[in-house]
Amino acid sequence: MIEKLSFVGLKVIECFKDAGLDQVYIDDKIEEFSTLNNYASLHKALRILDDKNMHRLAQKLGVHIEDLESTLLVLNQI
Repeated sequence: MIEKLSFVGLKVIECFKDAGLDQVYIDDKIEEFSTLNNYASLHKALRILDDKNMHRLAQKLGVHIEDLESTLLVLNQI
């Protein structure tokens, strides 16, 4: 199922693994993210990630945390 993940979805799952979350939780998130494209994955991730995982995601995507925070504000408005 992990092969169905978008680029962003893969990075989110990497964040969960790096955080040491349990495999059952990770498997559940893989299933959730497997149907989403990059944009939907990013929006979902920005809504559910805690601060530490948000920083991890920013690093994995090569952007600043402020960029992700601004993106969430915009996506929540449209």
